[in-house]
Amino acid sequence: MKFWSWLSANSSTVQTIAALASVVLTALTIIVLIVTWKAIKRQARAAEEQTIAARAATAVAEEQKRAAVDAAESARKQSELLSAQLEQSVAPLLVAEPDDRQGMKNVRLVNRGPGVAFKIYYFNGHMDLLVPGSSLPIVPVQPSTLGPGNFVYLPIPPGWDVTTVVYKGMDRMERFTIIYSDKNKSQEHVFTKGLQRFYLS
Repeated sequence: MKFWSWLSANSSTVQTIAALASVVLTALTIIVLIVTWKAIKRQARAAEEQTIAARAATAVAEEQKRAAVDAAESARKQSELLSAQLEQSVAPLLVAEPDDRQGMKNVRLVNRGPGVAFKIYYFNGHMDLLVPGSSLPIVPVQPSTLGPGNFVYLPIPPGWDVTTVVYKGMDRMERFTIIYSDKNKSQEHVFTKGLQRFYLS
């Protein structure tokens, strides 16, 4: 009973304390909300910065990838160029010239390239006739090896419209000199690399 009578007597004081406690709790709630909001804002900013950094890192990785691809392509081209230069430095080139002997009408076959030509032979017809398994009659050249500047005479029968000379160089690539009996046609020089043909001008 005393508590209730005291409470009745001091109700205004209790209400004031309750109101103050409510204000303090509200203030604390607002402070907590502000702190939480600031923390969320900081996290959002950090996440945004991480996203920007990740995009920048991705862009750098893409640039590095492009640079690596370009470097690999450049190295491949340099390797091909070096290989081509090496091939040309050891490549023979057999050229058909008129017979320089008086009264003779053979072909003078001269190696005008810097490399040695070997396994030389020739046959009647175009190089396209030379396929695996064909029984094409071939004529071996003696000597079958010609160093730079050396030559040999080829006795080509009068009925041959097209004569193909086949030979190899140190690079083991097969090479062809195609000679036409028609003086209006120039001879052709071809070499094969894999399944590709290359015509020398």
